[in-house]
Amino acid sequence: MADVHEPLVYCAADRDFFETPGRIHDEDSRYPLASAALPEGWRRGERGLWTVLRPEGVRLPEQGWKIHLSATPRVAGLLLDRASGILLRRRVPFKFLRSDTALRLMSDKNMSRGSSGKFVTVYPAREAELEELLGELVPAVDGMPGPYILSDLRIGSGPVHVRYGAFVDLWCANEEGLPVPALREPAGELVPDVRSPVFRLPEWLSPPPVLEPDLAARRAASFAGFPYRIVNALHFTNAGGIYVARHRESGRQVVLREARPFAGIDTAADGVERLHREYRALMTLRGLSCVPEIYGLHTAWEHHFLAEQYVEGVTLFDEVVNRYPVVGRDTGEEALRSYAAWVTTVIDNLTRALDAIHERGLCFRDVHPRNVIVRPDDSVVLVDFEFASDIESADGLRIGARGFSAPAGTTPLDADAYALWATWLFALMPMVEATAFGPDKPAQLEAAARERFGLTPDQGPRRPEAVAARQQAAIGAAPSASAVDFGPAEWPETREGLIAGIHASATPERDDRLFPGDWRLFQTGGHTLAHGAAGVVFALHRAGAAVPGEYVDWLVAAAGRARTESAYGLYDGLLGVAVVLDELGRHEEAAEIRARVTEAGEPVRAGFYGGQAGVALSLCRVASRTGDPAPLEQAARIADRLSALVRDGSAEGLRMPTFAGLMYGLSGPALLHIRLYGMTGEQRYLTAAREALQWDFERCVTMADGTIQAKQGHRHLPYIDEGSAGIALVAREYLAHAEDPDAAAFVAAATPCCASPYVREPGLHRGRAGLVAALSMLGGAQDEAALLTSIRNLSWHAVPKDDGLYLPGSGLQRLSVDLATGSAGVLLALHTVFEGKGALDALLPVS
Repeated sequence: MADVHEPLVYCAADRDFFETPGRIHDEDSRYPLASAALPEGWRRGERGLWTVLRPEGVRLPEQGWKIHLSATPRVAGLLLDRASGILLRRRVPFKFLRSDTALRLMSDKNMSRGSSGKFVTVYPAREAELEELLGELVPAVDGMPGPYILSDLRIGSGPVHVRYGAFVDLWCANEEGLPVPALREPAGELVPDVRSPVFRLPEWLSPPPVLEPDLAARRAASFAGFPYRIVNALHFTNAGGIYVARHRESGRQVVLREARPFAGIDTAADGVERLHREYRALMTLRGLSCVPEIYGLHTAWEHHFLAEQYVEGVTLFDEVVNRYPVVGRDTGEEALRSYAAWVTTVIDNLTRALDAIHERGLCFRDVHPRNVIVRPDDSVVLVDFEFASDIESADGLRIGARGFSAPAGTTPLDADAYALWATWLFALMPMVEATAFGPDKPAQLEAAARERFGLTPDQGPRRPEAVAARQQAAIGAAPSASAVDFGPAEWPETREGLIAGIHASATPERDDRLFPGDWRLFQTGGHTLAHGAAGVVFALHRAGAAVPGEYVDWLVAAAGRARTESAYGLYDGLLGVAVVLDELGRHEEAAEIRARVTEAGEPVRAGFYGGQAGVALSLCRVASRTGDPAPLEQAARIADRLSALVRDGSAEGLRMPTFAGLMYGLSGPALLHIRLYGMTGEQRYLTAAREALQWDFERCVTMADGTIQAKQGHRHLPYIDEGSAGIALVAREYLAHAEDPDAAAFVAAATPCCASPYVREPGLHRGRAGLVAALSMLGGAQDEAALLTSIRNLSWHAVPKDDGLYLPGSGLQRLSVDLATGSAGVLLALHTVFEGKGALDALLPVS
């Protein structure tokens, strides 16, 4: 599972789309060594944010002990000068973050903890060279401040750290069958190179003697004398953690807020400075019931801790998630009125809390639902005062979470008022992040919230007039999102707007991606079906739009550049490219890619998205097109293995899925069996399909309103990919060949989930577009009104621009045009509804 902070690094370079961080605008802050003349025999390269320097003729092993140097922005230039002098003289390969901007980005509070702090990485060829380099580097940079690199062993007390890892790109499959960075064991087997925020040695590795003193110092480091015992962790950032703890003597339960020196740097402070700022703010606010009591500041080892009152209650974010009226819960008029009344109570209490803080001369400046604790009696407590400032502060900085922060230049009082309004809107319409996509989005979503909950114009807090005016002024001649209508009559215009946006965003001059999509495209490759060019081209073709030849040529070239070890997988690998090229008539190139996929081996996953079911379904498609029996025979062998997996719980070369659903569960194998039954007439395939569907059925639950959703941990999902809608679509295919009251009952109970009034994201795989397409296939005449309403509610997400129509992708953080999360998927879904006659074959790339 991806680090929750991982997408944020892909938000730094572009305000509209996810973008590789290497494209940030940092030319004015580049370190001289990033462009200066190098000694003879050295070569310079770029890799993302890193400048890589390599001496000619030096060959490195696959893996070994890396040296990492950390730094704060204040001393980074000097540290790089001193370290590079040694490394250039000794002809040792190294890389460094190329600019002050890059260093600040990777040091930010919200970046991943595992790699944070790394400024220079050095690659010693041998353990003897490691010892020699440490002997020179440690004294050269001694005393320079730098954050502790959590994944490493620190050498001495300065900014030098070491870690054993790969020097070159090695890959293997992890427990989920996904390609991950690897190390090679002594026997030659590749195993995952675990890159967690904890220093650990591979089990088979003995550290060199030079590291023994530092290993001993690490083992001796303790929190002896620290008055609190940590019970569990609530949250982590790059700056430190938040923990529930108990006092060792009194047993009093507290919250500990941790700050690491020189880590979590923002524009003006590190985590420690912000923690002390919070302490001062809470001292000013002592005695107010809307802030936690403070019990003192403590230092343990080199970390700083603020002990605060443990407040009984949950965050407003969690309370909204637990209460919000969605399909699966009561969504009747009385339930909506009751929920709106609760929101009013909580927001009124939050308003009074902010008023009390303002009366003490402070502004909070970071109001959002995760910073508001709701007590059992619905009173509130604000937490996380690290950005609090004097009420008269005039810095005008934009502080706060996406969707909750007022524009730069807003006064602190107006910033708090705006965040209060945004928090109220979040409670009524939990997609406030979308307000950042256009100046008229706040008003559009507020109008939708008022309509759903029957609120009059005078109910609820107001956006400050100064903020609203600043946002409104930014509209200019830009198209209005509130004017976008996704209804049937408007479909031709909407279709053209989506297609125009796709073409306008294309970048065939780039190698890494053709279209902007989800941030994962930079990890899986810009060619894939889910997030890359293959999916966009597929959607354009299926919707009857022109596909320029340069798009297809780019796709073929990108497939040639793609890593072989990630070749398998229909939606996340090269196989999807082959399927799309076949559909476009480029059969020879598709066959070449399929050969590479076969050579790479079959995936260990079972499902449709990236597993053997997707592989076999694509083979069925080839067999249907060509009449060649060989692909059908191969698909049948895979089907037999999948049937054994369902029947016995294990099969050679396959792993049982973790969750249900069309994309990742056993509904994908069920669809394969149904297709094989249709091609061969063999009853055993229909039996196997029902057995696979049963596995998914059993991982769904009946909700309070009688609908059925897939259970994934603590969540209940209705979506196409891992939800009941995708399962129901396959069950519907099964019911076309067999009578089955239980399967029919499942479809009937899953169908209403597709008409949910509120859907957070618009995408095909996990959003409204997919549910709309599913409802068009599963529903009857009685569902037509709900279908049209749901289609029109896509306007909540619409972002019109002069060059076309766009929609936000994962997390509503950036716009996307990909198949799984973006406008290509919306285009395909609406084509399926309006022109594809609600057929599953119109939606999937294996028909």
